Amino acid sequence: MQALLNDIELDVQELKCLMQSISADANPVLKIVAKRNIHQMQERLDALTKLLDAAFVITPAGQIAPDTVQDMTESDVVSEPVAEPPVETAPVSDIAAPASPILAERIKPAKDLRHAISLNDSFRFTRELFNGDTARMNEVVRRLGEASSLDEAMAVFISTVRPDEENEATADFVELLKKYFS
Repeated sequence: MQALLNDIELDVQELKCLMQSISADANPVLKIVAKRNIHQMQERLDALTKLLDAAFVITPAGQIAPDTVQDMTESDVVSEPVAEPPVETAPVSDIAAPASPILAERIKPAKDLRHAISLNDSFRFTRELFNGDTARMNEVVRRLGEASSLDEAMAVFISTVRPDEENEATADFVELLKKYFS
């Protein structure tokens, strides 16, 4: 059940990001992805509801003999625990071993700068910062990943890309670098 809750939590975070992107850019593809995310979340919520229904059987008061109702406590009437069915979960390599209440603390940091960039951001950065040249972006990201500090990475970024500081993609890329080198 916990794995299902974790998946729902990730779905919510992804939906938040998508909604922010949609509000900034009315791209119809983002709307399709958001709808797909909502449907996936609905399916997981339905699965969670079924698990809860299977885990607890509620006995309606009408099915209990009237003379035994007087002897019963409130906890006897409310629910009766039932064995929980096993939930199939796939191993997730991105989640650290110690359980933590905050999702961000359970996710391992990216070992490589390329892995820190989401697929959507990769397309966006390629389009807006590298004029659609994927090979150039990959080369710059490789060089940035080899930098030993944020200052060195920023110097490489500014000298090779010559970004427009008014561009939102530039601000997002710089923020990504700050997170990666922190």
